[in-house]
Amino acid sequence: MFHELFYPRQAVLVAASSSEKTNITAVEWITPVSEKPPLLCLSLSSSSLTLELICTSMEFVVAIPGEKLKDAVLLCGTTSGKYIDKFEETKLTQVRAKRVSAPLVNEALANLECKVLSYNSEGDHTLIVGEVLEFHPVKEENEAEPLLFSHGGKKLFGMKNE
Repeated sequence: MFHELFYPRQAVLVAASSSEKTNITAVEWITPVSEKPPLLCLSLSSSSLTLELICTSMEFVVAIPGEKLKDAVLLCGTTSGKYIDKFEETKLTQVRAKRVSAPLVNEALANLECKVLSYNSEGDHTLIVGEVLEFHPVKEENEAEPLLFSHGGKKLFGMKNE
C-alpha cells in the first residue's frame, strides 16, 4: 500500500480519558503542523476507542516512548482497549497531568498535554489537530532516541541500534 512508502516514522503513545474509561494507543501517523502556537495533527482509525474518548473529552496526551517501551508500544498498537486495560497489561504508570484529564506516561521520555482544536473524518481515519498546552521534557538525555516503526509497522527499533 502507498502508506508503506513513508516508513520508518516515529511511534508515539496517545492517552485519552472520559469519566468512565482511560485508554492508550500507539500512533505512528502524527506530525507537528505549527510552532506558534504549538500544534500537532494525528490520524486515528474512525473505529478507535481512543478517538471516541478524545472526541468526548476534547483533550489527550502524547507520550514519546524510548526503545525500552517497544513491547508496550507494540501491545498498545495491536490490541483494542475495548477488551483489555492496556495500562494494566503493559505496566505503564499513569501520572496526573496538569491541564488535561488524560494521564501522562511516567516511563515515557517526554509527554505533551493537548487540547483538541478540530477533528475531521477523512476516509477510514479521523484527523485531530491539537494544541500543546503543557510540555514535560525529555527525562534522560542519553535515552532520548525516538522509537520508530519500520516496514509497515512490522518492526520497532531505536535510532541508535539500527
